[in-house]
Amino acid sequence: MRLEQLKYLIEIANSKSINKAAQNLYITQPALSIAINSLEEELQYPLLKRTKKGVMLTEDGIRVMKEAQMVLDTIQNWYLVKDEQHYELEGTVHLQAIPSICVALSDTLILDLQKRYPLLSVFLHEKIPQHMIASMVNSTVNIGITSCFHYKEARFLRKAEENRLHAEKMADDERYVILSAKNPLSEKEILTKKDLKNLTLAYYSDLIDDISESYRKYFNPDRCFRLNSRESILQLVTEDGAVGVFPNRAMQNSQFMRNGLVKSVPMEGVDTKISYYLLYPEPKTMSVNEIRLVEIIREKFPEILNHEVELN
Repeated sequence: MRLEQLKYLIEIANSKSINKAAQNLYITQPALSIAINSLEEELQYPLLKRTKKGVMLTEDGIRVMKEAQMVLDTIQNWYLVKDEQHYELEGTVHLQAIPSICVALSDTLILDLQKRYPLLSVFLHEKIPQHMIASMVNSTVNIGITSCFHYKEARFLRKAEENRLHAEKMADDERYVILSAKNPLSEKEILTKKDLKNLTLAYYSDLIDDISESYRKYFNPDRCFRLNSRESILQLVTEDGAVGVFPNRAMQNSQFMRNGLVKSVPMEGVDTKISYYLLYPEPKTMSVNEIRLVEIIREKFPEILNHEVELN
């Protein structure tokens, strides 16, 4: 068994594709397949299975992948130079976050980390809230930033605890309706339920998007748009083809908002209060890179949430 094989397995788990993993590792696809087949033969059980969604890890594969990450993190820590005030971080670290704050994370956190730690590569993965915990359990991504409605908070915290994840509250926000600046309703201070019934809602195409479904009933019952990204939704909103519902504070970093193409308006009589949470496992299972990243996110989160995008 070679350390490279463990790295290969982890990359396949993150990429969910042998071809993509091979490209990220700068090796050929046949060489990657041979390495994984050799590892499976040595262990005498399969690590991968092919599905319609791509290459997935078997139950044994998930266990080996998680333990392999711990082994590699331990080895990395042996080489890590640390003094009292400085961490010379290097290698890779993965972070996943909800779509509404990914732009702010890229413009603030990740750019700052690139300047402070040039040898550290941070990979940002976009995840909708209802997939966040499951993704962390079934991959090597140990840090997540998500949101949760206040009325679902108890269930969310219980699920995090059941999966041995710390859920640290970072801030509160509220979901507002995002309308085109062309729409006359964008000038109102608050939208009534009667106003909402005349509006067409655009939201994510995921069939288990229960967050959007929770307020879908307040909008035009005969029509809606289901799109695959925040940018697609906002583009349609800009053209006044529909409206969206997004966290208000986080939306302020959007180019659409900063350019005056869309406006945010609260809803009357609809429970839309949410909280942002930072998710991570027991520190003893995390690498030094991950522990430091959690510390930095904690420090910079107010800046991230209130980030303003510079206009050209």
